[in-house]
Amino acid sequence: MRHRSLLSFLFITSETLAFTASSSTGNIDMNIASTSSSTSSVPTTFRALVAKSAGKSFADVATITNIAVPSSLEKDEVLIRVKYAGVNGGCETFRARGEHAFQGNKDIKDFRLGAEGVGYVVAVGSEVMQQQGDGDGDGISVGDAVCFVGSAFSEYTTSKAKMLWKIPDAKPEYVGLRISALTACAMLEQTGKIQTGETILITAAAGGAGHFAAQLAKLAGCKVIGTCGSNEKVQILKELGCCDHIINYKEQDIQTELTRIAPNGLDVVFEGVGGEILQIALDNLSPEGRILQVGYISEYPHNNSNEDDTDTDTEITSKKKERLNASEYYKLIAGCKDRVLDLYAKGKLKSLVDDTPKFVGLESVSDALEHMLSGKTTGKVVVEIQ
Repeated sequence: MRHRSLLSFLFITSETLAFTASSSTGNIDMNIASTSSSTSSVPTTFRALVAKSAGKSFADVATITNIAVPSSLEKDEVLIRVKYAGVNGGCETFRARGEHAFQGNKDIKDFRLGAEGVGYVVAVGSEVMQQQGDGDGDGISVGDAVCFVGSAFSEYTTSKAKMLWKIPDAKPEYVGLRISALTACAMLEQTGKIQTGETILITAAAGGAGHFAAQLAKLAGCKVIGTCGSNEKVQILKELGCCDHIINYKEQDIQTELTRIAPNGLDVVFEGVGGEILQIALDNLSPEGRILQVGYISEYPHNNSNEDDTDTDTEITSKKKERLNASEYYKLIAGCKDRVLDLYAKGKLKSLVDDTPKFVGLESVSDALEHMLSGKTTGKVVVEIQ
């Protein structure tokens, strides 16, 4: 049987696209900033996690550094006081090591760390300021709560205004929506084009992206099978009501369960584990099945000795691959932002935040990343910055 395999590592791609448009170090125009009394609290320096150079791991390279607040902003930029930042295993591992989408980091010094976060706008560039009074409901103003991508492990960061999501408040639940939920929506609804009645396997279904994917698949009327690694996660998935079948791979054999639950094969797999689980997913695809590869946590550097770290590249390359380039992906996600925010606002999409333990301050980020990579987490791991 030939399978159609849609492979796109969007846990990297989605951030890279947004980061490219918002990574300017920027400067704060204090004449502009003075238009709001709230900006008087902006300090002259702020703390951020910076890597002096690429290294073996995030913990090895992450250093808390004092950075001067610059004097002016680009006309289309804003300055954000960061409240919460998200933790991504692949993004931060590869960014720190200068691998995959972050290979360029091997050739630079003093690069900022962190991906998505939420916070409050404390200053805006001249062009952004002019748009505040044009009646545009999406206009960004000082004091607005926003989701952003770029240098989130920092007390302050800059972003292009057009890349921001305006939100009601900078709550940790919104952090997961910015990359994890957006990626799940784009992968399932745009790339995978899931249809009512299809049988879908979501691996790591209680994880940061997985719990969004399971909910979206259920909303689409699919038969949803979720895998997880503990009875606690089984209970959480039951409470979400997003899975028709839940497989605890620590206590059940995935292949046996899939043979029983989906004897005719899987139409779609949303896969973020890699290794043996990816191979099982490939083996159980229907003739026209689609695999949406969003990660491979079993094969990240911290798991080199993991028994699930098997080579599936030959198997994958024997099947048809379809990869999206940056411009194609950007078009696909254009409508997913509003859909994700609308579903969340209506209570149809829940955002889980892993809060055991709680991580507070830049000093806790390395521990938060290790916790995220432990496989013990549920939902999105978030660090409270300030």
